[in-house]
Amino acid sequence: MKSQKRCAICESPSARSIHFGARSCKACAAFFRRTVALRVTFECKERIPCTIHYEKRMSCKKCRFDKCIAVNMDPRLVRSSHGSHDTTHSLNDSDIAVEDNSNVTRLDSDDFRQSTSEQMNSAQVHRDTTPRLPVVTECDRDRRRYVAKHYIRIEAALNSRRKILYTDAKMADVFSSICKCPYERRHLKPLNYKDYVGMSRADIIMLYDYAESFLDFDQLDASQKPVLYRYICGVDSLMSSAYFTSCLGFDESLMVLSTCDYICVDPMPMTGDEPWAQHLFSTKEDLMKYKSIVPWKASLWSKLVVPFHRLNIEFEEFCILKALTCWHVAHYKLNEDGRRICEKQRDLLIGSLFDVCSESSSDPAERVGSLMLFISCVFLQMLEMVDSLVMITFFDIVDYDPVFKDFFKNDSY
Repeated sequence: MKSQKRCAICESPSARSIHFGARSCKACAAFFRRTVALRVTFECKERIPCTIHYEKRMSCKKCRFDKCIAVNMDPRLVRSSHGSHDTTHSLNDSDIAVEDNSNVTRLDSDDFRQSTSEQMNSAQVHRDTTPRLPVVTECDRDRRRYVAKHYIRIEAALNSRRKILYTDAKMADVFSSICKCPYERRHLKPLNYKDYVGMSRADIIMLYDYAESFLDFDQLDASQKPVLYRYICGVDSLMSSAYFTSCLGFDESLMVLSTCDYICVDPMPMTGDEPWAQHLFSTKEDLMKYKSIVPWKASLWSKLVVPFHRLNIEFEEFCILKALTCWHVAHYKLNEDGRRICEKQRDLLIGSLFDVCSESSSDPAERVGSLMLFISCVFLQMLEMVDSLVMITFFDIVDYDPVFKDFFKNDSY
């Protein structure tokens, strides 16, 4: 569990107070104050957000500022912080580390006080000549842009892990580009229900890393993190399967699972309830296992995959929509503090989704509405999936991993 005293920008353990609306260390607070006061703009040539960490000697200024905005640092507080407690408190330390793209410098308290005074004077000069609304709008846009890039990056990282785990891909190929889909058609193999064990320990670990990367996940109470994590596992199982099927198997009527297996749905597989079905299985246990796995997964074709495919979702839209769905379906199971965090993240993700849709759609509002309506499809299938898994784990029909079984020992969903 991450310390609550860690800086939300660089993860420094020295973030003892709130600066400009977010918990941050004094170095990041000084960087944010200087950037806003002097109206400095930066550029980043990387396609995905750079890592910002206090142990790195060099940090990308553009991504550092974007992360400040993403964690809700408010530029307006810089303009109104003359003589405030936040500023006074920041000047009491003997020295402050300030990260830069090219080097790391250290400022003693006198230098910092002089620098801060100059920055505030500069901000005062521009206060009457600079419209406030455009600044706030641009900051909001930067925050949403960071959110979009962040979820695209962690989704691509999850795909890369699946590529390593389930395919014969070379490591050089894994690092060569953003992984929008971990599999190729040649990697897919028919589902063998006899060997099926659901989520493996490796899958559980991969999704743990993915969940830990959710913005504000570390702000949730310890009791609330497993709640969101369970929903992330469920949403990933459904939406990743729909996305992989749309990319690889839809034209061939192949229902592709997140584990690189597929089920042919043309014709639809038998349900196992046919009068003659029992003669096709050597034991009743095999028949029961088949009935518990294959028919339900095949039914997702019409209930989930076809509606998803009709939306013609781009990878960038998928990454944001998936994260939005995770927060949305977990909302009613979180406590009051968790719901506040959830609502903030949902608003950010909806805004990010709108920005992404604006780049490819003539009517982004309608596009966002269509994508959000799909969340109801996921939610309904989530309920059916939970009912099925509770039954399977209760009767021990499938040899699931003990960690996975633990999900259903109480009212988790």
